[in-house]
Amino acid sequence: MLGEIRGALSLGIPPRGYALRAIFVNRESELQKLAEDLRGAVERGRGKARLVIGDAGFGKSALIEFFKDYAFEHYDVAFSYVEARKLMSSRPSELFPALYRAVLENVEDKDKRRGRELLTEVSKTLLRKYSGLADRLYYQLRRRIRPSVREKFMKLGDETSSIALALLGIDELNPIVYDWIKGVRGLEPDEAELIRRVIGHRVPWRLPSEKLTDTLATAARALRDAGKGALVIALDEFEALRDIRKDLLSRFLVELTPLIEAAAEAPMYIIVTSTPGFWSEDEKSVGALYPFLFQRLDAEKIAVRELSESDAKVLAWKLIKLYEKAYGSTAVQGLSGDALGSHCFSTVQPRGHPRSLLRCLISLLDEKVVRA
Repeated sequence: MLGEIRGALSLGIPPRGYALRAIFVNRESELQKLAEDLRGAVERGRGKARLVIGDAGFGKSALIEFFKDYAFEHYDVAFSYVEARKLMSSRPSELFPALYRAVLENVEDKDKRRGRELLTEVSKTLLRKYSGLADRLYYQLRRRIRPSVREKFMKLGDETSSIALALLGIDELNPIVYDWIKGVRGLEPDEAELIRRVIGHRVPWRLPSEKLTDTLATAARALRDAGKGALVIALDEFEALRDIRKDLLSRFLVELTPLIEAAAEAPMYIIVTSTPGFWSEDEKSVGALYPFLFQRLDAEKIAVRELSESDAKVLAWKLIKLYEKAYGSTAVQGLSGDALGSHCFSTVQPRGHPRSLLRCLISLLDEKVVRA
């Protein structure tokens, strides 16, 4: 476990799973707000968007990772974690389609089903749910979905997207439709004709770009109808986008806003993390470039603060327990979490910086335990 923590520190990312839970300190109030949001989305079938801000190394990603474990432990939901910096491998003009594809690729449930596997299972679940015996016999005899079943899918939201979700449950159409619904390619004429015969309805040869938000909202409703309480989308490290041109960034913010607003009408909970500077403090910030989105999210933002000296002491004691488990009780004999925590709290700059505190404590304990 210590190896996982050291490795994560070297990469500047939070450790995962139990390693993170073992050192998680003083984020109860932030976690409570996220938990209340999720409970509301699951219970009401309508979500919201929430902004989390904090400087680099303050634990925004760690909070999201911890919340993901919490969500899977307490609810049967789907969770899609998207790192904004990974969107930068796409052409800047294609940022929103890249975000859309990343959400579908990364969506997973607590049973570790992911992306295409999860959406396929959702489709098959809904086909069983929406079909009676007569519907199933009709399909076996004619290889066509009855209009009554198609209409039930279409109630999920966007007509074309809901039809595509229905077709994901048909094995021979699955790879074709998955590529289409991800927007990575269009249909060939024979594929379009095959889909028309099976569903009794035509679909566009390509997924229209203006339908991407509607498709995600439709997928969220499909997930809910298949037993998943809500779709959680976490867009982490939003500030990674600051390197693109201002006009392209403004365009992306305009395209992102309908998705933020759609969360209020669908079982979809969106979390966006950002540094304060990128959010509101300079000329190339969200507040300066697109006040409309800024106003939507700023009022209820969660600010991740620095740790206190008492938090540093708690963290030190947690780490001492991990070192004791790894190296034995005699190796940590005489060590004081209070003393180590106070020393690092007074040493690191800026004061109370969570990642710097963790690095300081790991370095001290390695010197006192491992090297000794």
